[in-house]
Amino acid sequence: MRCYHCGREVRGTVHMQKSYWVDYYRLHSGHSDRDVLVNPNTDAPPVRYLRLTHPTDILTCIDCYDRPENRRLMDDDIAGRRSIIDRDLEDGTAPEIDSKG
Repeated sequence: MRCYHCGREVRGTVHMQKSYWVDYYRLHSGHSDRDVLVNPNTDAPPVRYLRLTHPTDILTCIDCYDRPENRRLMDDDIAGRRSIIDRDLEDGTAPEIDSKG
């Protein structure tokens, strides 16, 4: 497993008797489409959501996670403003990643 941002190999979580050590964070992301779920109750408004069409896990090492620009990218992805995958494909900086599905 490698960091999406810098390519460093990341290790799994190490559990000790009274603590643990994390080397990476996983963001479940990918290509998505906006969709609407219509509630059968006529009084309830429809629910809008992002449907993942090609899910991808993005691993970020703890060093890259500390960088504000990477944190902003992940926050934008989580909030549905802009996918990291789509942004990197547009500007040609997307590393090769293993896609699920």
